Amino acid sequence: MTSPRPLSELAPVLPAVLEALTRANVGVLVFVESDGRFEKWFANDPAINKLGYTLEEWYALPIFDVVSSAQRSVFVTVLERIASGGTMPPALAVSLIHRDGSEVQGELAAGRVAFSGGHALVLVVRDMGRQPQAQLSLLEADRIGLVGALAAGFAHETNNPLTSVLLNVRSLRKQLLTHMSDRVQANALRCLDDISTGAERIASNVRALQTLATRSATQSTDLSVLVSAALRLAAPTLEPRAHVIRQIFPVSQVLGEESRIGQAVLAMLLFSSSGFNTDVASSSNRIVVAVEERAGSVVVEVSDNGRDLGPEEIQRAFDPFYRSSSRGAGVGVGLGVARSVAMTLGGEVTLASRSGGGAVITMRLPPALPQ
Repeated sequence: MTSPRPLSELAPVLPAVLEALTRANVGVLVFVESDGRFEKWFANDPAINKLGYTLEEWYALPIFDVVSSAQRSVFVTVLERIASGGTMPPALAVSLIHRDGSEVQGELAAGRVAFSGGHALVLVVRDMGRQPQAQLSLLEADRIGLVGALAAGFAHETNNPLTSVLLNVRSLRKQLLTHMSDRVQANALRCLDDISTGAERIASNVRALQTLATRSATQSTDLSVLVSAALRLAAPTLEPRAHVIRQIFPVSQVLGEESRIGQAVLAMLLFSSSGFNTDVASSSNRIVVAVEERAGSVVVEVSDNGRDLGPEEIQRAFDPFYRSSSRGAGVGVGLGVARSVAMTLGGEVTLASRSGGGAVITMRLPPALPQ
């Protein structure tokens, strides 16, 4: 087996590598960080042309002017964290400004190289703007996996109230046909109340699914409401496996794309539920979902007393589409989507063993700044 070459020996072939990436229409950006300051070092045409700029125009711009003003400070914080040795997510989602002033959704993969006096950050443009449907980005594929995992539960949640609606409609029709007396009127009103309750439940579930499955603009989001919506959709998956305990408190709003934050929460919930044996239900199984503020961060924490995780599983659980023998099987994604979303917003997601057995997944996000 051939051993890897030192990075210094690869220098002669790097121009050929960059040329091949350019021909393949793969965008590459390189920033150098030294003493806490970032400078532009390299960019190729595919990375810049999709934003409507020439290379000369891009180099003339202030370094982060192509990042939307709402995300600029968070984006810089994320890059600083990566440069200082922090965990690198599989992808970073960011809103970029086109030369014509419109916003373009970009997705970047980051790499880090240390050198004397600083670091070089290599950003590969994984996705930008509209792409052919056959070319799904990592986060788009993760979203499809999450929605697919919830499809059966959503059908269950939809069919139950619909059955109640249909039965009550039939009953109401029979009573109306027999001339409505005062006694029958009371029964009819009770049927109508049941119809309304069932219809409202359907509407609530549909709204929750639309929120979590549809792209939306960056906005202030209430995590207490969002986590409650995610729990409604995930209930058919969670509740047969464990008793779900909700500890949801009012918290400050966070700034981000509602659908993607919701997908991160769903990934956490489904990963936690996969720690239980689906064939053997136990009244002692517990999943605790907490939303609260801690040390200046808005926190969503999902803990369970399911199967334990080994050190390797804790490390690899964030790899895209990772499946272990004890966790994640059948979910379709690892926790990479949750970490990517959180880091894009200047937060983090961590996974640890729970004292007494099980796992704890914690997402911390910065609160939105006052307007």
